[in-house]
Amino acid sequence: MKKPIFRTFISYEIKNKKAVTRRTIVGTLDTFTLTSNVDEIKNDKELIDRICYINKKQPSGVDVLITGIDIENQYGETTDRFEE
Repeated sequence: MKKPIFRTFISYEIKNKKAVTRRTIVGTLDTFTLTSNVDEIKNDKELIDRICYINKKQPSGVDVLITGIDIENQYGETTDRFEE
């Protein structure tokens, strides 16, 4: 079954859990998602891991707060590799 692909801009903040000053890292991630549901995107573990990887942080040592999600439009559909 084919799924739609959406281009998504995700604004985020990263705060260190252990530091006292907790300097905030702010950024925007341009990515593709398979859903347009905002709650599902905010709770996606792979997305949070990708944000940590880009900023060279360990997911267990930081708090990632997604501040905004902008879903641009649908770019296509996934390929149907397995016939039913």
